[in-house]
Amino acid sequence: MISMALKEIASNYIEAKAGPMASSKLAEFIRNASKNYLKPTIIKNQDYFKYRGSGQHSNWADVPWLAVLDPAVTTTTQKDYYVVYLFSIDMKRVYLSLNQGMTELEKELKTSGAARELVRRAEFIRDRLGEFKNHFSYKPIDLAVNLAGNTTRPLLYEKGHAFGKEYDLSKPLNEDELVKDLNNILDLYLELTYRGGLEAEEFTDEYKPEDVELDLTEQRQYKAHFRIERSSTNAKKVKKALGYTCQICEFNFKKKYGEISLSKKKEEFIEAHHKVQLSSLPKGEVIKFSIEDFAVLCSNCHKMVHKKNPPYTIEEMKKIIKGSLN
Repeated sequence: MISMALKEIASNYIEAKAGPMASSKLAEFIRNASKNYLKPTIIKNQDYFKYRGSGQHSNWADVPWLAVLDPAVTTTTQKDYYVVYLFSIDMKRVYLSLNQGMTELEKELKTSGAARELVRRAEFIRDRLGEFKNHFSYKPIDLAVNLAGNTTRPLLYEKGHAFGKEYDLSKPLNEDELVKDLNNILDLYLELTYRGGLEAEEFTDEYKPEDVELDLTEQRQYKAHFRIERSSTNAKKVKKALGYTCQICEFNFKKKYGEISLSKKKEEFIEAHHKVQLSSLPKGEVIKFSIEDFAVLCSNCHKMVHKKNPPYTIEEMKKIIKGSLN
């Protein structure tokens, strides 16, 4: 139950934080609570999401958290956007929040610059998802930052909050309400990605079909399509399984260019292509794809595949190449 997990953390965190983290049962509980208590309550895409909890490092967090992440967007809370429960430092409140990662942003812009950018992006998210008002209201969250130690995280969590809901931890929590709220905010989370995420331009991809007019829905589908392709998690799995030789023209970068084709980690180069058209999938549901749903292509073939909408299939491209050589 979500309510039990939230109450367990709130009731014991301050006392546990006074002791070592390494041997703490509560720290272990928090690390696994998202997967153990949030996941079972999620109605759609339960096995698709990634589940994280604070306590991955050696020090107690001022603000403990439980997060649900779309792996096509991010697999870490340090960047992009995700759904998270954030506890106030005094353990009086917990917030369900569509929030943003700030670690990489703060490294680039420093704290004040990151704070301004997080506020700007939060406003952008609310504009892009105006229907959030049907279930949630925007009200700045209060994490009791005056009690924070030598950390900027609580402040930046407050700035990164787009919308969500506050729960008073001094009162009983309604499990049905918690489950409903979590599923509603996850639907909005997926919808945000479908509409372009944090990118202001609707579609600015080098693989946009030439001389083809795409309506707004098609543009958004292409955006989601390429986000799936370029997910580092997807790409690594695909390349490991399918290799580094183009499945259309059989070009291999390492054989042609040698060492200069390798990454700093000495990894070979190839591009992952997602064969499944998102227009064929149920709206609001994410299908867990298999390796067979992808192909590995050289840059030229990948570009040519997307010369039309929908893209050419691998078999069609092979016939085109064969025909051009005859």
